[in-house]
Amino acid sequence: MSSEDLRARAADYVALRCAMTFQPRYYPRLIADFLDYLESQHVATISAHHAVVWACLPQDATPRWWSQRLAVIRSFAAHVNAHDPAAADLIPAGLLRARAQRGVPYLYTPVQLRALIAHAQQLHPIVRGQTIATIIGLMAATGMRTGEALALNTTSVNFERGTILVVGKRGKQRLLPVHTTTMAALASYIDTSRRLVGAPSDDAFFVSLKGSRPASSSVRDAFRTVATASSLPVVPGNRAPRLHDLRHTFAVNTLIDAHRAGVGVQARIATLATYLGHASPQNTYWYLSASPELLQLVNDRIETHWQGNLS
Repeated sequence: MSSEDLRARAADYVALRCAMTFQPRYYPRLIADFLDYLESQHVATISAHHAVVWACLPQDATPRWWSQRLAVIRSFAAHVNAHDPAAADLIPAGLLRARAQRGVPYLYTPVQLRALIAHAQQLHPIVRGQTIATIIGLMAATGMRTGEALALNTTSVNFERGTILVVGKRGKQRLLPVHTTTMAALASYIDTSRRLVGAPSDDAFFVSLKGSRPASSSVRDAFRTVATASSLPVVPGNRAPRLHDLRHTFAVNTLIDAHRAGVGVQARIATLATYLGHASPQNTYWYLSASPELLQLVNDRIETHWQGNLS
């Protein structure tokens, strides 16, 4: 097959994707660029080797983009192979693996958390301020997800035992022991909010001005207002503070406290994974790289360990 034949196949392939309602977007450009590369190499067949080399050509790109580039050619090569097996190899999956890159979380200091709660309490109407302030405090104290906090019912909180029954992803439940100060704040919120709007019809713990369960979008909008009022600094290149970052802050601080106390990180991560509702401790290990302070503590413990072995 000649280069002209490959370009004809490429045109057919793009047209086929359009006909099947698969939008090509960057497909035509990438395939054309790949065919230009093959011509520069004086070859007119598609091989896994050339596909991988071409996919990794932009040296300043992320592994995720390399993987996406190869995926485009892998699909195109399968199309060509179906018409002429000698013209294209079937490129195996997984040659360039790239996990999605997590954004750097915003880790709140104790001073910033106090500022967030203080500004939230100034929101109007009063019940809105009390709701947002209490949600911020609860998430910071328990690492609860936003959706989990908003889904709480009054029956979810056991003030006598100091526990909260949380319904997490895919309906999985977990029982969280909670500090007495957090329980006191929740009890105060129940008293204040019910005096302002009455008892909600659906037994919701957190309420809006109408007495209904607040929408997650309105809670996140209110948090952005509070974060702006708190004048939180943002490191260039990192994302702005989010409500969900309260969960990240709780997780990182828990691990920092464990390292400072000399507690075994393996055991603490297993416990933290259960407390946070992670499906696997592997999801919790990510927090080891989320904080410069935590990384330094880990490094210090490793050095201490090696010095002890050498002495």
